[in-house]
This record gives sequence, C-alpha cells and structure tokens, in this order.
Amino acid sequence: MAKNVIIGQSGGPTAVINSSLAGVYKAAISLGAEKVYGMQYGIEGLLKEEMLELNVLLNDRMSIELLKRTPSSYLGSCRYKLPDPDVDATPFVKLFTLFDKYDICALFYIGGNDSMDTIAKLSRQRPVSDRPHPRLRLCRQVHCHYFKGSHPGFLRV
Repeated sequence: MAKNVIIGQSGGPTAVINSSLAGVYKAAISLGAEKVYGMQYGIEGLLKEEMLELNVLLNDRMSIELLKRTPSSYLGSCRYKLPDPDVDATPFVKLFTLFDKYDICALFYIGGNDSMDTIAKLSRQRPVSDRPHPRLRLCRQVHCHYFKGSHPGFLRV
C-alpha cells in the first residue's frame, strides 16, 4: 500500500467499533501507508475537513491497546446520509477533492447499514481528477438480534 489512508466511524457506538479502528489502523501501517487519517464525526466531519492524524495519536503499542478497550467512538460518529448524487453532487465533488488534496488511496468506513449506503454512493461516483478512484472499504459490524429486539452496544459481534 502506498500513500495515505482515511478511516471513519459512523452510526451508534458499539462494543467493537474502536477495536475495528485499531485493526484497520495497524493493517494500514503494516502495508506501508504513509499517513493514516481519522475522520472526526464520520463523513459529515470530513466534509468540514475535520480530520486527525492517527499516526501521531496512535504512535505506540500501548495507545493501540488502549484504543481497543475504549468504549464509544474514538473518532466521533454521525448519522449523516449523503444525498442522491443525481439530486445534489456537491458533497461528492468536495469529498473527491479532499481525497486528491490529502493523497488518499483508500477509505475505510466502520459502521452498519448507513455506512454501507455511504460507501455504495461514493463507489458509484467518478473522481474529479485523473487520479485513480480511492479504494473504498466498509468494516461492517454484525448486530446480534435476540427474540424480537436488538440489544445495542453490549451484545455485538
């Protein structure tokens, strides 16, 4: 892997959302990513260019181990839904401009159904420059449903 990676979290904070972040971060570093950015408050924060350099924040093994055990969403979350690109392409142009600006070669989005929707919409769009489309990946959280309800947060796999 070359260049830079960006990771976001979206939806409700679950018991594994930060472990997923730690795993994606470690894999990106081991595959040679120069910088790993974190979206503050998901895709909504990225549209405001609110990002963290995870290389600075997670610069030792202890930081990564603590992250895996930290409750809630380390990067902050959102429930923002991208619009239909045929109706409003503005956010897509902004996002692909940011991918170019920060030399993003891969985007990982950790979450559930709305996160899948975000990645699906982004994957159908064309970049605004001649650069290759960033690789878009979703780290899907699997929800455990018992009886007729879901137990958010603590009963997730």
